[in-house]
Amino acid sequence: MERDIGEKIRRFREAAGLSREEMAARMGLNPLQMRKLEDGTNIIPVVYLSRAAGILGVSVEAFYGEYDPERDGSAPGQTVPTPLEHPESRALIEAYYEAPEPVRKSFSALLQSFARR
Repeated sequence: MERDIGEKIRRFREAAGLSREEMAARMGLNPLQMRKLEDGTNIIPVVYLSRAAGILGVSVEAFYGEYDPERDGSAPGQTVPTPLEHPESRALIEAYYEAPEPVRKSFSALLQSFARR
């Protein structure tokens, strides 16, 4: 279980564009401790799991996710990528912040109107 949780932390961290050193600093750990948590060598205390969730913008439950064929349609044992893990997500976010503010506001309004349909 520690390895699964550590692997999810690593994938969420990478999807968020954070280095291991940055994540460790934000969690109040040193990089070696962070590596051991991600490798599943050390058991992650709940307080650090909660900190990781807050930093990464996910719920603590995201680290314990189980296979649900109704929800994700994947095969057993296959991990389902989070929205931030999709390759196009990072490119979209980067393009969004490169656009001028009026364009970002218009794009956000348009996207939110599509999401409500």
